[in-house]
Amino acid sequence: MARARVLASGPPASLLLVHGAGSGPWVFRRWAEAFPSIMVASIDLHAGIDVARASHADYARSVAHAAAALPQPVSLCGWSMGGLVVLQASGRVGPCSVILLEPSPPAEVQGINPAVQIEYGTFDPEGTYGPFPPGMQSRPESSRARAERKRGISVSSVSCPSLVVYGDEFREPRGRLVARLYNSTELYFPGLDHWELVRSAPVRAAIARWLRSGLNPAPRCADG
Repeated sequence: MARARVLASGPPASLLLVHGAGSGPWVFRRWAEAFPSIMVASIDLHAGIDVARASHADYARSVAHAAAALPQPVSLCGWSMGGLVVLQASGRVGPCSVILLEPSPPAEVQGINPAVQIEYGTFDPEGTYGPFPPGMQSRPESSRARAERKRGISVSSVSCPSLVVYGDEFREPRGRLVARLYNSTELYFPGLDHWELVRSAPVRAAIARWLRSGLNPAPRCADG
């Protein structure tokens, strides 16, 4: 059941999409079709940086820079690692809303492990996370950024309305617990795994309804 939460300033003028680890902006294929009245842009977090030395702060700065170039107000939407990047960037951007699709959890949810050593270089995301879906391109990802996530990145609050979307794969650690931390509206999609959240048309449609809801209560969970 979703908590009642409202958007403070109506729909955004633009929506910035932020991909996950080892993927890229191509994971958001067909997303623009679900938001015909909003400018939709997707960022490539690897563009213009040395991925082997890239930090989460580097990624957050890239998001803030890209968001500043879009029509305002802007909403930020991040999937997986991109969700944590969005949380980090939100303080710089001042978005009208934040949308998190099973985000990598902040330290306030997963805890802090100072024993994790920060490493430079890259890793193969399919070797670490498992095979990507057929036709979905993967690429080397920053070992440094992954170590920072495992050590714990703190984002204690967000200052705008937020939506947390989750399925069955990470229902608690990347869904309910994150939503509880930020007092977010929740959208639960039974049966969907982590990848399906970013590829599913019903998920996109539900997010579009939430963004259109303006000062009206946000939609309830997908399972009623």
